[in-house]
Amino acid sequence: MPGFLGKIGNLSNNALFYDNKKENLIVKKKYYENFYVESRSVNKFTDDKIFEENSAYFVLTEGVVFNKKELIKKYNKDCFFDTVVYMYENLGEVFYKEFRGSFSGIFFDKKSNKKIIYTNHLGDKQVYFGINKDELIFGSELNYLVEYYQKNNLKYNLNLDGSYFMLTFGFMLENQTIFKEFFRLTPGHYIVSDSNNEKHKVIKYFELDNTPNYQQTEDEIIESIDVLFKQAVQRAFEKDKEYNYKHLVALSGGLDSRMTTWVANEMGYGDRIVNYTFSQTNYLDETIPKEIASDLKHEWIFKSLDNGIFLKDIDETVKISYGNSLYYGLAHGKSSLDLINLDKFGLVHTGMLGDVIVGTFYSSLKELTEYIPSSGAYSKVFSHKIPSIKTTYKNEELYNFYNRGFNGANQGLLVAQESTETFSPFYDIDFLNYCLTIPVKYRYNQKIYKKWMLKKHPNSAKYMWEKLNAKITDPSIQILGKEISLNQIPSKGWSFISNKLGLNYSALESKKHMNPLNYWYKNNKDLRRFINSYFDENITNLDSYDKLKEDCIYMFQNGKDFEKYQVLTLLSVFKIYFGENIER
Repeated sequence: MPGFLGKIGNLSNNALFYDNKKENLIVKKKYYENFYVESRSVNKFTDDKIFEENSAYFVLTEGVVFNKKELIKKYNKDCFFDTVVYMYENLGEVFYKEFRGSFSGIFFDKKSNKKIIYTNHLGDKQVYFGINKDELIFGSELNYLVEYYQKNNLKYNLNLDGSYFMLTFGFMLENQTIFKEFFRLTPGHYIVSDSNNEKHKVIKYFELDNTPNYQQTEDEIIESIDVLFKQAVQRAFEKDKEYNYKHLVALSGGLDSRMTTWVANEMGYGDRIVNYTFSQTNYLDETIPKEIASDLKHEWIFKSLDNGIFLKDIDETVKISYGNSLYYGLAHGKSSLDLINLDKFGLVHTGMLGDVIVGTFYSSLKELTEYIPSSGAYSKVFSHKIPSIKTTYKNEELYNFYNRGFNGANQGLLVAQESTETFSPFYDIDFLNYCLTIPVKYRYNQKIYKKWMLKKHPNSAKYMWEKLNAKITDPSIQILGKEISLNQIPSKGWSFISNKLGLNYSALESKKHMNPLNYWYKNNKDLRRFINSYFDENITNLDSYDKLKEDCIYMFQNGKDFEKYQVLTLLSVFKIYFGENIER
């Protein structure tokens, strides 16, 4: 993800970073005594991105700040730079807590020699860091840190725990990365290097709070959801209008991207909306968006995922996530966005995490304080090798948000962030904060979500919902606490019976899935040959890790087809970052 990079420490004895290798980035550099900072920013939303200084301060902001104009007006300043300086002087180190949007940044107080490096509330603008002999190296991409170590002949090592995170979850937990030396700045945190002793501290300025408010009536909840969601949509879509961009809006067979599109259309943004969809052809994730886009009279772009051809794009996809994410979770979106000229578009608007924000990340109606770290894992084959996770989360839902949500799902944003900025109105912090106060009895199984749709946006409910293969108004039953439409009973019954018989039937085996990974592997001989060849050619890269190599061989040969891609992701990490021929 383009953004910024730098070092706090002695600049005279070390080389710095490799030159920018990406086209179409705006590159700016600043050198201070024991402090270097460089911006490598996408050439979009440039008025939101500060790289400026005066005699007292240096300011860098990255991403988009939706309430920039409101803050300038609130603090009666002439420009965003002056506003940020004023906010720092009056609000202190966490002035950016008032920002709304997708952002990260750096603030340098020259007089006190204080450097502040921050990410936003939910960490969708990622920041990574490493400390080498009291020197701090940081960047928006892990690749920047790896390249710094390479250029300066510093050794970096595999995080073995991270390897098993990949083989289990398909993403990292907590602040871990695939490298021992490098860490992710946790959402809602900042790094401060204070005074002249250059001690680097990571400090929390924000955390989610899901304490329920039982004083709200159902009607009040629906009204508040609607008001805050419209505010979130307006903030994001007005940012596109500010720069005269069209709106590129993801659209699937689910409810979340539908509501982003639907509400934006109702609010008057429809004539500049272009929806895009990627899926196996003729599945609900194609047919539902096609119908919605047609009815709303939106332009619509569809990218077929048939045959799983995009799964060959292993190494380039792994480079985008720096080995911290299962590659196929990014590769299908990459295959779509690679074909779209994004020059005329602003943000990529999504419905990210809407189902667990207006819904819940609790696994049941019980607000569990205990949680199982391996819940939500793609594979349980080596879940017993996951290290003990020492966390301070109050409950299961918050653990899931910070790990499955912000560590896992957020990785999918990186593909779009290579070329532009991204946002989900469900990520608006005012909206999200409110939704987490809604008691779980309303949020579970999207109860209040569906009532919101039916009361405030009833026509959005006339289409099928991919999750249920039914409309939200169609009859359904509860089985073991889960909602199942009557349409699903035959397929669910067959799945249950086949699994009892040891057949392990899954929708992935047929074309009736957005990403039928198993179907593609079994029916596309060329893909199967490529996957097996990639494994054979790269498994020897793990020769120095006997047990890990043995586990990867076992998982690839005996695991389910989709587990093969977890192994391939790890093999690609070794090929790219630990191979003999890498530039060191």
